[in-house]
Amino acid sequence: MASQSNDYRVAPETMADLESVLERGDLEAALEIFEALSDERRLKVMRLLAESELCVCDLVALFDIEYSKLSYHLKVLKESGLVTADRDGNYVTYRPTECGNEVIGVIEQFE
Repeated sequence: MASQSNDYRVAPETMADLESVLERGDLEAALEIFEALSDERRLKVMRLLAESELCVCDLVALFDIEYSKLSYHLKVLKESGLVTADRDGNYVTYRPTECGNEVIGVIEQFE
């Protein structure tokens, strides 16, 4: 990302540092998290998981949606690293990861 001019509002060294930030491309994890949170149901799931670990059956009852649709939303949250799941017999219980807890803290700031 080279500029045609060396007339920056910040020092040339700062511009070089900023360009290196763009080139690192280390924003993929953040992008995945923001994409996961771009759905209202997934935001609500995260908020509910702040209160208690929940199984899919609990969440299905709370949202009154099909199991398969809720499973999709949980899969997105899990793949983004926001939740983790444990199987206990026929039940799969979800809880926030450490990153998920940090995200919940941000969500709660908007309530």
